[in-house]
Amino acid sequence: MKNKEIKKLRTGFTTGACATAAAKAAWMLYNGEKAEDEISVTFPDRKHRSIKLESAEMDEESRTARVSVVKDAGDDPDVTDNAHITVKIAPIAARKISDSDFTEDILDSSFVLRGGKGVGLVTRKGLPVPEGKWAINPVPRKMISGNIASCKFKTTGLFLLEISVKNGERIAKKTLNPTLGIKGGISILGTSGIVVPYSNKAYLKTVTILLDGAKLQKLGHIALCTGGTTAKAIGKMYPEIPDQGIIRIGDFINPAIKHASSLGFEKITVACMPGKLLKYAEGHRNTHAHNVKQQFGGLAKFAEQLGFTGKTVERIRGSATVREILNFIKPDPALQMMNDLAGKALGNFFNWTGFSNIEVVVFDTDGKTVTKKSYL
Repeated sequence: MKNKEIKKLRTGFTTGACATAAAKAAWMLYNGEKAEDEISVTFPDRKHRSIKLESAEMDEESRTARVSVVKDAGDDPDVTDNAHITVKIAPIAARKISDSDFTEDILDSSFVLRGGKGVGLVTRKGLPVPEGKWAINPVPRKMISGNIASCKFKTTGLFLLEISVKNGERIAKKTLNPTLGIKGGISILGTSGIVVPYSNKAYLKTVTILLDGAKLQKLGHIALCTGGTTAKAIGKMYPEIPDQGIIRIGDFINPAIKHASSLGFEKITVACMPGKLLKYAEGHRNTHAHNVKQQFGGLAKFAEQLGFTGKTVERIRGSATVREILNFIKPDPALQMMNDLAGKALGNFFNWTGFSNIEVVVFDTDGKTVTKKSYL
């Protein structure tokens, strides 16, 4: 039954993986290699996967290579599905590097990583990319560097590597980028390179099957994790929990924790990041961005109750992310806020389940512990 359920879900590739495929193919084309219909890309899990190329051309006169990939998001309801992602590689003079660009030294070459038309620019703090930089996230940048290095060309010089997305500015209006202060286009994203569909009944069924399996193995302590970073971090915190007991629940906190509590586990740990914690504290049962638009009026009122000044309260109200808020609040008050939010979240979990041996562990994007709190 488990295999049948999982086979219904077709995974896809992130914008970061598609940009990596186009970048690697463009670099190979620039160095005289023939373009094939698809290219093998190394992912963060060190596995190799093939991604189809839409087009590839080398202009010898201008020494410019261009490769396009059409994003296939699999069965995930992703607004960037079918987006045309193009990478251009060409020589560039050092004087043409802008403050918004990233620079990467890869083997004997140096690359200027730039967002072209349809790729957004970060205009506020609190995101994985610094303010003023192109919205090309850390893992995609690392994937691009690693895959270009794998070509092992000894070409020297300074090269522009520009990523553009056809109709990216229009697509971005359907994403959270305008709210997050990312202007002009979409973000080049991905932590694993893989889009795993989860916004459907099949994913919930898979979570149920995994929880049932953990119970069959007579595990006493399990962890419900929102994603890969929290799963990895909780595994380090609790090495005694086997992989089968660390279950990724995505945005489905309510059905997951209700089913887990009904199975009679001795202890349930919920591992999340600050943004999800706020949604848990507010009582949201499904935390997907399409279901819950993050707003901070409630958090601003809560901050006021904790004794924050009017200026800070208004700044909280106007923020785009919880991470942004934590960046401008001093450490001690920020910890107090996280602890109190964790307490509210635990109260909601108890109200949903009647189970009291529940713990919340909050991690940052680097997998470091922000706070840890138990209901008991």
